[in-house]
Amino acid sequence: MNNSFIKNWCVRLVLKILGAVFLAIAVYVFYLWFTYIDETVYSGTAYGLTIGDSKQDTYRKIPSSLSQLSNSGDIYILIKVENDNQIDLATNSGHTIMVKTLLHDIGFQRFKDLDTWEFYIDASLFNSLKLKFCKNSLCEIHRHRKYFDLP
Repeated sequence: MNNSFIKNWCVRLVLKILGAVFLAIAVYVFYLWFTYIDETVYSGTAYGLTIGDSKQDTYRKIPSSLSQLSNSGDIYILIKVENDNQIDLATNSGHTIMVKTLLHDIGFQRFKDLDTWEFYIDASLFNSLKLKFCKNSLCEIHRHRKYFDLP
């Protein structure tokens, strides 16, 4: 074998490896772009929820609506730890933590006076559904999902 044959073979091998790496990166970037969601709905229906519904009707629909968006079926909310619940949550007062919720009927009391409800799907800050209410009626549904975090 001569040296030029070996050099050509090595160059082709390196180019094939670089091409495969570039293709893998391009496929991954396309996947991230394709799965990114950041949309807001102001009328109609989205994710099983209807603009114009009351807070109570919306609260009843949320478990089935969010279970369709979740891989595990787990839905979380952020709560601020206060003196009366810091022992149960094993966290000092003043911290905000993510807590799994089952959205039982009794939980409506936590949400009824709030005009913005935020739910985190599968315990991810990058996979959420935010609901806004205007005059006690659902007026905005915002869905956000991304599988990457930029520095």
